[in-house]
Parts: sequence; structure tokens; C-alpha cells
Amino acid sequence: MKGQRGKKAKYVKYAEKGLVKDGVWKKILQSYPTTLIKTIRQRLIAEIPNLNEKFNTNSRYFGYYTKSNEDRLYIYVQREKLVVDLCIQADLKDALSDQGFQVRPRDNFQAKHGWLTGWQIPQSTTNIDFIVSCLFKAWERNL
Repeated sequence: MKGQRGKKAKYVKYAEKGLVKDGVWKKILQSYPTTLIKTIRQRLIAEIPNLNEKFNTNSRYFGYYTKSNEDRLYIYVQREKLVVDLCIQADLKDALSDQGFQVRPRDNFQAKHGWLTGWQIPQSTTNIDFIVSCLFKAWERNL
């Protein structure tokens, strides 16, 4: 990836443009439910201009950024749920709770920079439109 800041992470695979090829992540996630993450990935790429994706094969997370190379979203894939760190105001936690989602803030780099972290989305959720509308908000915020 051109313009990369710092050392390239050992386990992170970058798409040159758009989404990481399925072969990069499918083997790593073969024993995990993937219907929800596949749907989210397709909705993101269809709606966000110049979106790029990376996948960490060790931590099993997808990261999203645009041309500015500023990360806006991380989605950690777990067997029972997705855990999302999102570049939106942390005070939107109440709106997520109102929709029945749990938010367990994490103590990480993103949280220290004002992100909403630890949004837990059950793999069985069917509220895709609401989820994706929240994810899109990460590209509306200028930090």
C-alpha cells in the first residue's frame, strides 16, 4: 500500500483497491458464521466511494479506510458476534442500546481518540439496515 505510515503489520492483508479477496479471509474464518460480515462488506463497498479494506489474519478483524488512509471502522469477527469499533461519537451508545445492542467500551487506541468502541452485534441479528446506517456515519465525522 502506497503512502503507508510506519511499519507494515505482519498479519494485515491490504486490498489494493476495494475489498480484500475472499481467499484471504475465508480460510481463516471457515469455522465462523460469515453471512453477516459478508452482507456488511457488500453494503459498505456499494455505498462508500473509494473504500479500502484490510484484514488481520491473526486478530480476525476487517478494517476500513478511504483515500486519506485514516481508519474509520474495525469489525472483529467472533463466533457469536461481531465487535465494532467505529469512528463516531461515543455518546451514540444510547441509540444503539435503544435498538437492543450491547456496547462494552474498550480501552484501546480508538477509544482514546473518541471512537465508539465495543459495539456488540449478534451473528443472528436481522437489523442490517440500522447497522449499516450506523457504520456509514463513520465517514461523516471529521476528527
